[in-house]
Amino acid sequence: MAIRYSIVIPTYNRVQQLLLTLASFETQTYPKQQFEVIVADDGSTDGTKEMVEGFQASYPLIYVSHQEQRGRSAVRNLGLHHAKGIYIIFCDADFLVLPEFVRIVSDYHRKYPKAVLSGIPHSWDDAYTHYYPDFSPEEKEHFRNTLTQTGLWNADFEAANEIIPLITPEDILHQTEALSKVVLPSRVPPNIKEEFAKKDVAPWILLVTRCVSIRRSHLTRIGGFNEEFVLYGLEDWDLGFRLHRLKIPFYCIEEVVGYHQEHPTYLRGNILNPENLKIMFKTYGFNNSSLNLFALVPPSEDLEKYKNTLRVLRRGIRSKLTRSSALLLRRTLRIAAKQFYKQNNTLTYKKSLRWINKKAKGRNSQVAHVLREMLLKSEKLVE
Repeated sequence: MAIRYSIVIPTYNRVQQLLLTLASFETQTYPKQQFEVIVADDGSTDGTKEMVEGFQASYPLIYVSHQEQRGRSAVRNLGLHHAKGIYIIFCDADFLVLPEFVRIVSDYHRKYPKAVLSGIPHSWDDAYTHYYPDFSPEEKEHFRNTLTQTGLWNADFEAANEIIPLITPEDILHQTEALSKVVLPSRVPPNIKEEFAKKDVAPWILLVTRCVSIRRSHLTRIGGFNEEFVLYGLEDWDLGFRLHRLKIPFYCIEEVVGYHQEHPTYLRGNILNPENLKIMFKTYGFNNSSLNLFALVPPSEDLEKYKNTLRVLRRGIRSKLTRSSALLLRRTLRIAAKQFYKQNNTLTYKKSLRWINKKAKGRNSQVAHVLREMLLKSEKLVE
């Protein structure tokens, strides 16, 4: 039977977490002959290759690798190159999927066959599957408090010099209650989850590669991930932005389909990498306000402010009463993005801001209020 879903798992030195993730695909209720798992290894040195090649999978399991680390975009493209499925599911090595995962994705694709499907924000929550000796002091305290409440805390953790598993592949395969004891209470506020799921503005930020499914033909059409992105951050939103420009719809999966395996924060990297944002500006220019706004209000730092600013701008453009203020707001975002990218001509930049400030003086609409707020943020770019 033909492969319908290719699950691409990029990895770099995550062998303990990846083992559990591979085990979780053993539990899928979706027919195993209709999906394949492709582990795309970006030059791991921790025994990932030996673990994957020795894993006795009941589903098609493929291992491909780079000899040396080339970055998050390149390794995902490597996995994409070997995929045979109609749909590509990008799944992080530390994303522990639940048994209904592939079936739920399939149900959504039957309803939305051309859409991008995101597991975020409803599968944003974490589980402590391992103890890491290089947790930060704050992370160790949170770990201790969480496990104390569930009766799993062991004082020996504090003296450990190696990673200690709390969940085993057998726990996953036999669906023991162990996982339920290490799932963390959600740390993402409900209002942020609700805002993230809304698609009225910038729907493309739903594309988060922890868990996302995309038609392979769409990925081929846009050339996959931009391999200029090597460091962490924005490579997934860049892909989402390009798909959005093709008018491909986005939907979020409302069911919880998996949990992120918590690890030290430093392994994650900087979500808003300034150099990667400059790549986006270099690629797309400065004519899109939803991109330009990243320079002043990154959605990873203040999602509500980011989306509400775009909503105010859109309403302002549509109204004759506020259009001139909205155009000034749009201009402010554009020159701020240019300044972020070029970081020169400071005097000219400040002069432009003063001119816009003068034009905005005395205006009392919501658009004008947001305009003045963005002007203040714009001034801080050159402080």
